Amino acid sequence: MSGRCGILGHGKGRSTGLNRQTEHNRIIESFDVFSIPADIQALIREALHSDKWDWYTDCDGCTAVSEIYWPTIYFPPCLRHDFDWATGRGGWESNKRFYRIQRAYGVSAVRSGIRAAGVTLSWFTWVKWRK
Repeated sequence: MSGRCGILGHGKGRSTGLNRQTEHNRIIESFDVFSIPADIQALIREALHSDKWDWYTDCDGCTAVSEIYWPTIYFPPCLRHDFDWATGRGGWESNKRFYRIQRAYGVSAVRSGIRAAGVTLSWFTWVKWRK
């Protein structure tokens, strides 16, 4: 799955030939690059090291968008949000966490808010009711 980003994995900046270890290292190294606070690092590490899912195969990234400075689907805010949903923790708290982690990674307040509103809207209009 590595190297996919953007709409259905066909976005600009697409990377190929990466692997689980490369992606894991990139995520861990991002903590220092972006000066990520310890509490947010812990949230991302929980998603990376959980036995409840396989982050490398189960993460589908940020639906319909890609980050210009993150060339694969494993953008940490989206990885954590996918983890929350894959493990049954999706919903309002997950969406607030998604906003907060995006901000820590330098995504603007407006862009983070639009994305968080989008996943919240999908939650309340479709996902919550289909079960």
